[in-house]
Amino acid sequence: MRLNNTRGNESVLVIVLAETRAYQHTFELFNKNLLQVMDADLCLCVARNEREDTDNPFYQNAKYIWQYDEMDDWGDAFDDMQRIKSLNANWRILLEIRKQWLGGVKGDGEQPGSGGILLFFRLFLKESIIRHDILDKYDRFIITRSDFVHRVPHVPLQYLDKEYIWIPDGEDYGGFTDRHIIVQRDDLMDVISIGDEIIYDPEKLFSKMINVSDWNLEKYIKFSFTEKNLISKIRRFPYTMYSVRPVGGHTSWSEGYYDDRLGYYIKYKSEYESYLIAARLVSEKKGWNESNIR
Repeated sequence: MRLNNTRGNESVLVIVLAETRAYQHTFELFNKNLLQVMDADLCLCVARNEREDTDNPFYQNAKYIWQYDEMDDWGDAFDDMQRIKSLNANWRILLEIRKQWLGGVKGDGEQPGSGGILLFFRLFLKESIIRHDILDKYDRFIITRSDFVHRVPHVPLQYLDKEYIWIPDGEDYGGFTDRHIIVQRDDLMDVISIGDEIIYDPEKLFSKMINVSDWNLEKYIKFSFTEKNLISKIRRFPYTMYSVRPVGGHTSWSEGYYDDRLGYYIKYKSEYESYLIAARLVSEKKGWNESNIR
């Protein structure tokens, strides 16, 4: 397949958040169709645990590795972040806000999934960027996950105006997908600050959220972007990748369905179908251009 793009003069950092899953099935294409397409550096902002194989190619190719010790209760990580900042507001009242946006936090009101873990890692990512003085070194940042299979080249940045925040078109569940986002330097800190109010002003956040009873991470992201006046900057591009799970691989939500031909579990059927549509567009046009990214 011919790739009719470059990233221009932009410097790019691709950030894998929370953990490196499914590298056996994903890294080669992740490298070819994302890192190389963007001529990007790689950062891992992940948990330190026994599941993480630090010899896997994500670690071997990362320029930055920022790790946070795995927690049995990720609420302890929020507590630690509050202690570091000398905060003492009772953020656990937010567990009364239902239904699955704080997964990974244990105790009364415990919720399924990993939403709370992913919100914490945005807090940790923000602190790490500040601590390592990374912000001014890159023009654009791509926050993503390692278990995406990228069988077609990612949409080139030359077609994604840097004035906007770019999110794949799909997997929104009433809000915005948390799985992949492209953001310029000037907007990055706002985008990854969506967990700040949890530890800084949970009572105020509680009052804003209490009248909705079916929160998920996607709805919370859209709510937070609205609060931060980012909605007008959101733009969408075709969903070019899909999440997978190896046999025996860890998951905190969807196990997916096994594909005999591919040899792994496809985690989300709708995501895979979106990828197939995007792949067909790229194939028919022999690469990306202005006509097939809208």
